[in-house]
Amino acid sequence: MIQIDDSGSGSFVGGTCIGVYRPETNEYYFDIIPVELYDRDNFAKKRYLDEVVNIVEDAFRVLKPAKGEIIEICRGYMFDRLKTWLTENGYQWYSTQITGRVQEIVERCFELYAERLGLPGHYIKYTRYPFHFHKLLRWVYADFDSRIRLCKVGWKCWQKIAGLEPDISDACMCASSFICMKCGRHIKPGSEIKVIRFVSNRENYVYLHKVCRTHRSTGNNKGTVQGTVPVAD
Repeated sequence: MIQIDDSGSGSFVGGTCIGVYRPETNEYYFDIIPVELYDRDNFAKKRYLDEVVNIVEDAFRVLKPAKGEIIEICRGYMFDRLKTWLTENGYQWYSTQITGRVQEIVERCFELYAERLGLPGHYIKYTRYPFHFHKLLRWVYADFDSRIRLCKVGWKCWQKIAGLEPDISDACMCASSFICMKCGRHIKPGSEIKVIRFVSNRENYVYLHKVCRTHRSTGNNKGTVQGTVPVAD
């Protein structure tokens, strides 16, 4: 049996992870739909759905499923064009709710990919899955010019607020539980800080060290994260 699932389609930051898993042999293939396919033009044409087909086609070259092997696909719009491709190529498939091992693996792969883009692991846990749009906006606005290129800017919810101008002011941090959304480090009480305020569906505040160097991502967002390895039990 082959199981196909996705993770990250609901995250404003990053592309989308597509995973293909064979539970009998514990083999797993994954790749990332590049975030560039979620810009306004490509998103309107749903090019990301074509990339799902490309990724699964590459996975099948490695996993070599037989025509009679059952293929389970996660329910949802992400696999609309893949279903047509599978039918045209003689594969047996059906849509179902994907749970268990494969779901855990695909979600973890997307989390690791998001961390490579620079999103702190502790903030991923804070936003929860699927990553919360307005919470992720705070991370983006902390270093807007560098981070907006990592986002699904074709989304309608982003288009509604894309032109907003945040307010930036100086302040002093009184609380002890905040981190700098630019570098991810703790802000000491009594420190001078920068405060970014913007309004999406509500007021949002982002706190930064007054002088801060951004921790740059060690990865990229062009779909180079991929794998074709047996997953350890």
